[in-house]
Amino acid sequence: MIKIQKINFPLDCMVINHDFHDYDPKSLFKESDSLKYLNEDLLQCKFPLVDIIIDLGWYGELTSDRGEFRIYIIKSENWEIPSNIIYPKSTEETKELLTKILQYYTSIGDKNEHDNEHN
Repeated sequence: MIKIQKINFPLDCMVINHDFHDYDPKSLFKESDSLKYLNEDLLQCKFPLVDIIIDLGWYGELTSDRGEFRIYIIKSENWEIPSNIIYPKSTEETKELLTKILQYYTSIGDKNEHDNEHN
């Protein structure tokens, strides 16, 4: 059964959209599932303290398994020039990378907040 991914979003992370499921077209392709569970707007969240947006989508064909997940790191709403684009190979790797990215940006936010308290 396909379920929404369980992701532990940090408290300082604002979830805008979360429609990222555990369906992996690379290992278990089914056109009807791809049409239902894949699109360019799977997950988006924001770290207001550090002005970062994390955006996850699927880019490619929905009628085949040809495509890829992409995680965009957007700084200061600059969608034209992303800070980084990451190309995970699977749904599992995408979740692992998202978890690491979320931990990284929450730690930067914590550091910035701590530094501001002492200034």
